[in-house]
Amino acid sequence: MKNKNILWLFIAFILSGVLTYSIKSTSKNTVPIEGYRVYLEGKSIGFIKSKDELNKYINTQQERLKNQYKVDTIYIPNNIDIVKEITYDNKIDSITNIYNKINEISPFTIKGYQVVITKKNDNEKSDEQQEEDTLDEEDKVLNETIKINILNKELFTKSVENVILSFVDEKQYRAFANEETIELQTTGELIENIYIEDDITIKETNIPVNETIFTDEETLTKYLVFGDNPKEEKYTVKDDDTIDKIADKSSMSVNELLIANSDLRSANSLIYIGQKLSVGRVSPVFTTVIEKHVVEDQRVKYKTITQYDNTMYQGQSKTKQEGREGKTRVTQKIKMINGEITQAYIVSSEELVPVVNKIVVKGGKQARRGDGAWSWPTNFPYIISSRVGWRWGKPHRGIDICGTGRGSPIYAAREGEVVQVTYQSSGLGYMVTIKHDNGYYTQYGHMQNVKGNDRKGYEGSATKYIKVGDRVRAHQVIGEMGSSGSSTGVHLHFEIWDGPPYQATYFNPLLFY
Repeated sequence: MKNKNILWLFIAFILSGVLTYSIKSTSKNTVPIEGYRVYLEGKSIGFIKSKDELNKYINTQQERLKNQYKVDTIYIPNNIDIVKEITYDNKIDSITNIYNKINEISPFTIKGYQVVITKKNDNEKSDEQQEEDTLDEEDKVLNETIKINILNKELFTKSVENVILSFVDEKQYRAFANEETIELQTTGELIENIYIEDDITIKETNIPVNETIFTDEETLTKYLVFGDNPKEEKYTVKDDDTIDKIADKSSMSVNELLIANSDLRSANSLIYIGQKLSVGRVSPVFTTVIEKHVVEDQRVKYKTITQYDNTMYQGQSKTKQEGREGKTRVTQKIKMINGEITQAYIVSSEELVPVVNKIVVKGGKQARRGDGAWSWPTNFPYIISSRVGWRWGKPHRGIDICGTGRGSPIYAAREGEVVQVTYQSSGLGYMVTIKHDNGYYTQYGHMQNVKGNDRKGYEGSATKYIKVGDRVRAHQVIGEMGSSGSSTGVHLHFEIWDGPPYQATYFNPLLFY
């Protein structure tokens, strides 16, 4: 029994020693420390005593960035979190050590704004397409999102205004912006609406300095007009240059050249030798829609009508009646997207001066085939929405005629033989090609099909009026106006070729009328 008591005393002595050592060894951690844990993407890279000291040190070390962006404060990277923490660990990292770790791994940030532009799907369903249960896979395009970093909102607002002024007359724009009420006395145009079709959001955020940050109005405006297009170059105006010539040399339309150079207000703007102009493919970052009310006097060209008199010898001719051009006042509603007319409607027309056709009498018992003038391929009045030239970096080989409405008749421009009735999914859609006796060919594109819509079908559904092999006369109905194929709105694309299309030379159709 005595030995047992001695054993318990010995164990108690040992335990008391261990407890005393434990208390002594942890006595330095009995008081908690308050500080900040620094995390990089969720992983701790150190512990500091003062968050303010770290921010102050970053600002001291990054004077270059402050001068570059003209800001007062440089901030920690976006993937760094600084969390307040109370700990018993005595290990505190130096501010310099933590700064060096951050500087090696992540970019610092500055206060600014991020603009997010979500471009809407260009392939929205038409009324006819909505009646279909499904869409072709090639018609499904995901919305595109573009992000732009700027220092302040005013910079973006001014640059957007500069882009809009590339598309419209400044006087008209100011009147619209100031909500001035203007009435047209005779002819002219008024802006009824201007809006950006895409969704735009602006939020304040910390921007990493290794990302593109727009700091000046001119650079941001150029980006909004050209996008990331690396082909933007400068052209130096030469002695015999005109705006038309410069646009053609640069594979641009005149309208694109005007958009790229906002100081040029029209195709008649003055240019001078040595002037530097921006050239290259225009690719606006956002979609600007402008709706206009336009009243203009259109010239109505007279037709030459040939009559035959069998009492006269063949080869003889005389003018029975001189021709005289007419004049019609046309009121239009026009929708433009990024400077290009996509929709146009004729509200009313008023004949101011009646047209008088020229009548020529020729000798002979019958007319020679292929004789006579060219006939206009649509109803009148009409709107020329796009001309021959360059458009968005590609040659536009014909003219676009709109304003007469979906389903309005399309006429043969001259007597000839129908050689093609087909469908081009990536081009002219439902189309007709006619070969004429004088060696010319004409093409008519973007027709609607026999069901009155633009949906892709078999080539024979392009028109109910003609078929391959038919002989047509001038001004005979060959189809109906639509918006099939690669088209932005209802119109006729009309081409004239000196031989088989794409194998010969194409002409500006307006030179034939």
